[in-house]
Amino acid sequence: MSTNAADVGSAGFDIGPGEDADEFEQELWHTLDTVPDPHIPVSLVDMAMIYDVTVDDGDVTVTMTYPCMGCPAYDMIQDDVRASLRTVRGVTDVDIEITWDPVWSKDMLTETAREELREAGIGL
Repeated sequence: MSTNAADVGSAGFDIGPGEDADEFEQELWHTLDTVPDPHIPVSLVDMAMIYDVTVDDGDVTVTMTYPCMGCPAYDMIQDDVRASLRTVRGVTDVDIEITWDPVWSKDMLTETAREELREAGIGL
């Protein structure tokens, strides 16, 4: 799991909660780290698809991206993100913002993701 503060993907992209994250934000990141990509056996966090998580009185906003435009699993992934976060005590609503900046790249994968992909027989 990559939910340690300031984990970094291969391209230097910060992954997970920042060092100043409170316990609630850390729990949200940990919960998101349990949500797998539907196509490969790696969490959305380790895939570096989750860019940011913000909280305002229980309203959680997740800023995320996808490895490619037009993915047929968009809705399923967003439903999985919402469902996972709604299990966290204190979450009242979950909003998802999709961004393409920065554009996702396999260089953003964590070392954990790279190892899991190799173990699954998926080459990079």
